[in-house]
Amino acid sequence: MFRSFRVISVACALGALLSLRAADPGRDFSGRWVLDPEASSLRALAVQPDPFLEVTQDGAALHCIATAADGASWRWRYALDRSESKYRVRNETMNSIAKWEGSALLINTLVSGARDYTVMDRWQLSGDRSALKIVRHIMNGTADREGLLVYRREGQGSAAAAPPPGEPQALARRPSPSVAAGFTVPAGTRIPLVLLNGVDTKHSHEGDRIYLQTSVPVARDGRIVIPRGSSVAGTVAEAQQPGRVKGKGELFLRFDSLTLPNGVTRDLRSRVGSADGGGTVDRKEGKIEGESDPKGDATKVAIGAGGGAAAGTLAGHTGMGAGIGAAAGLAAVLLKRGPGVVLPKGTSIEMILDRDLFFGADELR
Repeated sequence: MFRSFRVISVACALGALLSLRAADPGRDFSGRWVLDPEASSLRALAVQPDPFLEVTQDGAALHCIATAADGASWRWRYALDRSESKYRVRNETMNSIAKWEGSALLINTLVSGARDYTVMDRWQLSGDRSALKIVRHIMNGTADREGLLVYRREGQGSAAAAPPPGEPQALARRPSPSVAAGFTVPAGTRIPLVLLNGVDTKHSHEGDRIYLQTSVPVARDGRIVIPRGSSVAGTVAEAQQPGRVKGKGELFLRFDSLTLPNGVTRDLRSRVGSADGGGTVDRKEGKIEGESDPKGDATKVAIGAGGGAAAGTLAGHTGMGAGIGAAAGLAAVLLKRGPGVVLPKGTSIEMILDRDLFFGADELR
């Protein structure tokens, strides 16, 4: 009986915990939202967002209605159990998967239509829940574009936000300073990192994850924006072993996300600027190459062949020994690869931002 009571108590506690989690106001995007073009960054987006968005949310899904300026609207839903949601918007088919990352909702969408591309969204409410911020990445082949969509809760819009179709024009108001204020870490900023797991051209493969931490804080306008110890996650984009006769090892690392100690996350597409002891870094491409043999590959082959011939001569079989020795020397060189790239745990790596990173003042608390 006592055991049954304990099981029931645990079940009730879990149920209460799940209810609290579902009721978390920081995860509730419900409301009618109006796009604020002035606070948004839309120039890099080929497909412009609809100006009006209505969201209703339950424990299973987000139900969305987007309305264009001409009154046309589209409906869809995002399942919140990480299952796939399939729907159509205009003439395109969407396949989306959503997952929670703290109070942010990450939504990855494969778009099929006249052209195929991928959309990666990160939804998050402002601290006072008056603004919905969507960081959007659009990837099409090798092209990668990023934009920021800022929606104001209806009735709290800015001068640039027009009323929904059919409704009278409201008096324009400037965005709340607590929401609009923020700090930008500009593209080109170099951020020193420390590698938390080793990577090299021999054992690492394309798609392997790498993890790093910032080793110094980054400040803007007298305020620390990226504290020391912030987490950076990346991916091995390519790991190529050196050739046997010529060539050097090559390692391409891509940085994908930056997470502050308070949990605020930004998606990245940044590159390596330098790496201590790992080899030569091509800063334009972010490629790390293994060090070259100072004697050169051709010299190694010649020395190997000549040494083998001399060994054959000393053995007393000048003609045959020279040929066999040369072949043996050449084979020894062919079986030995050139220098690879090795970045052990604790390696200092410099990351160069490829685009601006914006953090609202409320996100740095």
